[in-house]
Amino acid sequence: MRYNRKESFRFAFKKPLEAAFKIYELNGREVNSHPGKALMHDLSPSGTKMSSQLNLPVSNLDEPVKIHLQFMLNEVVYEMKAELVWKRASGDEFHYGVHFYASDDVKEDIVKQLKQYVKRV
Repeated sequence: MRYNRKESFRFAFKKPLEAAFKIYELNGREVNSHPGKALMHDLSPSGTKMSSQLNLPVSNLDEPVKIHLQFMLNEVVYEMKAELVWKRASGDEFHYGVHFYASDDVKEDIVKQLKQYVKRV
């Protein structure tokens, strides 16, 4: 897998990765939600597409829903702050576009781990 730092890419998983999330900000207010389960269908250094059976209130993009997202890739645990940028209903679940608030170092580490993942799969 080649990676050009100026181009964005998204790796689609054949088997989605398990993830957990908690809402920490909703409508501009700090909250502490119960944890929710999700599946990550793809991953890029700047975000992911995840699905959940929970119907999260993604409608006001002026004040996005902010979450803590936790997932593991190649035995490396990531705990990311992120925001939900879109939502689509699909049957009995919902798909969400997630944008990470991540440093360049974390983004580079995700690329490194994705390269290792591709070699193993």
